[in-house]
Amino acid sequence: MKKYFLFFLISFSILFANEIAQKQKDIKENERIVKQLSKKLEDLASEILDNEKNLKKIASEISVLSSKTLKLESSAKVQIKSLEQLNTQNKDLLQNKNKIEGKIIDLIAKDFAYDLAIPKNYIESEDSIIALELVGALDKIFKEEFYQISKDYEDISKKIEEKQAQIAAINTNLKNYKDQIDELKNLRKKQEQEIIKQKTDKEIYTRKLSNLQAQQQELRKTLNKLKIIKEKEEEKIAQKKEDNKASSNIKQVGSSYQTSSVKSYSGAKTIAPLESYTVKQKFGNYVDPIYNIKIYNENVVLKSDVANAAVRNVLDGKVVFAKSTPTLKKVVIVENKNGIHTIYAHLDKIAPGVKVGRNIKKGYIIGRVESDLTFEVTQKNFHINPLEMIK
Repeated sequence: MKKYFLFFLISFSILFANEIAQKQKDIKENERIVKQLSKKLEDLASEILDNEKNLKKIASEISVLSSKTLKLESSAKVQIKSLEQLNTQNKDLLQNKNKIEGKIIDLIAKDFAYDLAIPKNYIESEDSIIALELVGALDKIFKEEFYQISKDYEDISKKIEEKQAQIAAINTNLKNYKDQIDELKNLRKKQEQEIIKQKTDKEIYTRKLSNLQAQQQELRKTLNKLKIIKEKEEEKIAQKKEDNKASSNIKQVGSSYQTSSVKSYSGAKTIAPLESYTVKQKFGNYVDPIYNIKIYNENVVLKSDVANAAVRNVLDGKVVFAKSTPTLKKVVIVENKNGIHTIYAHLDKIAPGVKVGRNIKKGYIIGRVESDLTFEVTQKNFHINPLEMIK
């Protein structure tokens, strides 16, 4: 009963440990995905392209290593057979060596025995002379036999050393073969992991790209509805011609790409909508390097350096739009003088005092963002690079 309980306990512990390891792996991957989601579109694209190069490099390494492994595999089969033969030969040689050692010991013992047989004060006689000659003859025979046996012993020892060296060389080759197999397995595992990562990153990138297109379209519709930007019939015709002239390697996805009328900002510089930020998405043309989709960014995305950051109104004006939207989260649009409109999208909160029709001053807190703020500026049917107007 105790044995069964112990077995159950060990099995449960292993299962629990594996589950924890898997959860830790999943947490790590989720953290990586969150990090990828927060990256700039072009940085993520650059990373995907680098990963594709890395995957090609790994594939090339696997190909080279597979070729080497195949050669080593056929060589390894021959060497394993040779190793078995060498081990058998070595075993026989060691047995012969032991026999020779036994013979050498016997010869030394016999030679020593004959030396002992004749005492120093032995009286010379006819028999003694014959005995001495016989001992001398035997001694010569023993010496010759000893020499031959010693030579055989030396030859066998040398052969054993050679065989041992061959065995060591084969074992080294077989170890190299095993190492190559392990390296190949690790490379294939790494390739599988990289492919999974690449697939996830491409899905994230596609989603971000798709979201960007949807957001651009929604913002255009909102501005068109508010008559801030009017799409003229001539512009539609010009756009159609532009689409027809577009390079065949540039994909026009729906109406995702539209040329925009752009003008430079000529007024006085003003404050930025965020106090501390980095530019995550620039204004103007963007051709994504993954799918070759051409997008015109009519706004900038500013990434706040702090969470729950206050969003400031950049110019005196009147609120003409303030509400939640399906893809742009909360949006505030302010009408400023000289036909300028400033658009603040992806707000997480709109300040309670921000109401349509209300006049607000420069620096007034219109809302808050956790991370990214989409900021757009228009003037009389033209788009302005927002970075031109802020200090």
